Amino acid sequence: MMRSLYTGLSGVKNHQSGMDVVGNNIANVNTVGFKSSRTTFADMLSQKMQDASNGNGNTGSTNPKQVGLGMNIASIDLLFKDGAPMVTGKNTDLCLSGDGLFVVRGGNQTYYTRDGAFEFDAAGNFVLPGSGHFVQGWMANNGVIDTTGGIRDITVSLGKSLVNATDLVTYVDNLDANVPTITGITVDTDELMSVRLGGKELHIWNIPADGNTWVFQNDVPLGATTATIKAGDGSTATVKITPAATFEISKGTDVDFRTMDVLTQGSVTTQYPLTLKIAGQQYTAISMDKDMDTTKTWQVKKDGATIGSNTITITDGTEDITFTLNSALTESIGKLQVTTATASESKPVTLTFSDGTTVVKTDGTYNVGKSLPVVTNTTVYDSSGEKHTIPLYFIREDDTTSDGKWLVSLTPDTSVTKGQTVTSDITDANGNKLSLSFPVAELLFDAAGNLTTDSSGDTTGILNLAGQNITVDFNKVTQYPSETTVYSKGNGGADGTLKEVRIDSNGVITGIYTNGVRRPEAQVALAHFSNSAGLLKTGTSLYQQSGNSGVPLTIKAGEYGTVLTPGALEMSNANVADEFASMIITQRGLQSNAKIITVGDEMVETAVNMKR
Repeated sequence: MMRSLYTGLSGVKNHQSGMDVVGNNIANVNTVGFKSSRTTFADMLSQKMQDASNGNGNTGSTNPKQVGLGMNIASIDLLFKDGAPMVTGKNTDLCLSGDGLFVVRGGNQTYYTRDGAFEFDAAGNFVLPGSGHFVQGWMANNGVIDTTGGIRDITVSLGKSLVNATDLVTYVDNLDANVPTITGITVDTDELMSVRLGGKELHIWNIPADGNTWVFQNDVPLGATTATIKAGDGSTATVKITPAATFEISKGTDVDFRTMDVLTQGSVTTQYPLTLKIAGQQYTAISMDKDMDTTKTWQVKKDGATIGSNTITITDGTEDITFTLNSALTESIGKLQVTTATASESKPVTLTFSDGTTVVKTDGTYNVGKSLPVVTNTTVYDSSGEKHTIPLYFIREDDTTSDGKWLVSLTPDTSVTKGQTVTSDITDANGNKLSLSFPVAELLFDAAGNLTTDSSGDTTGILNLAGQNITVDFNKVTQYPSETTVYSKGNGGADGTLKEVRIDSNGVITGIYTNGVRRPEAQVALAHFSNSAGLLKTGTSLYQQSGNSGVPLTIKAGEYGTVLTPGALEMSNANVADEFASMIITQRGLQSNAKIITVGDEMVETAVNMKR
């Protein structure tokens, strides 16, 4: 009789626990993302009164005789089935379906939840507002989200500025393969030319514009302001020199005394020679008749560089020094050719092109063998969001080694060469000057009009805007025999302010800026467990990893059958009808077990009264 009391007691206690589970399910029937539970029972130990026996020839087999000692709770199972979506219209609400959970952080602990009632706090943190837990995900870097990296708190602050500086400009479309090049330059008789003579840059005026090749007829004496030049047909002309000659020039001789800077002791020996460039020929001075004062300005003495001589004399006007050369001077004629000219209003230039046409220019610098510059404008944004329009010039160049050669430069000056760094200044909206630099790029095209991508030419260049490097990509430029249509497209954008965010079904949070730019700011991360029912409840709709849940796998929406619905919440999966049925069944079970205790008590009382 005592056993029945304890048996009934176990039934009452465990049915009470079962009722607690049912009550919790009903209590959370409107809890967002709630997962209901169920209770399963199992019998407890049984007391064996007689073992089972095997049959023999005289009797059959018998079953064991056992009396059960009550029941216990076998498990309380977490039912991780989806709840129905409930549309809220709030963009930051997220409804998650499938085998996944949101990841949130509280302190140093990581938690998981199906409650997607998120919002942004005052600091721009994406949080569970009821508990302040930070939603985890991947943050974008300049609009690019790398989901292979680690996850972190999602922070997107409304009102933040968008600084989208340009780092890439792409040129596309065509350069005309039939662009004519300059074959002749006709200048006025007083046109200014530049020539390097004796290491000095002299300006030559009054050059005949008849297309002849001219050479110096005589030496140019010290202090001279004029010189005589001679053409191949024997005709001569007098040109003006500015500034006055400071040394003698022997029939085109070019003496470069810049190398004298290496003289630290003021002497020349075979061990410490001096290299001279005379008439385009290099000579080595191996001795000198006396030391020189390197603080003075020295120049070639008149009649001091005679053809065939092994010596050359320099002077500072009062003192002479004679060098001994290791080889005799040889005659070399320096030619003056009108292959480049700078035009102005007062000195116009007539250009003749390969197609026979001519044009008069009153500005710009021009070279034979090159085309007129094709100007293009590219728009770039600096690191402060300021917009700038920068011109780049395409210059066709005659070349026998390729089917098409073009130089790209910051300047329309056609005398530039490949790799030469050209600099200029631009003024921003506030009147501040910004420096620009660009190494001249050389584009080579094959016979089919496609850009050559081998190392002989350039396919990209680097434009530097006040320290900001911008890659200029020419890979999509062609050279076909049709009109020039080349133009540029750059990334970056004007300064804007983040005014709102939108979240899509991939969990990507897109920022919408006042300047119309839309770009990804972050992406919500999810976690997948091999046994979600094994998670440990920690309250406030949060779960933590347990020994039977498995290790979490960080995933994106759409993976492992997960579905993310923005503007909605997942309702509780507790079914009221089922719970009421379970409540009735549990109630009947508890009543029956309570009756066992009552009857058992009466039986004990009856046994006690038998003694009376």
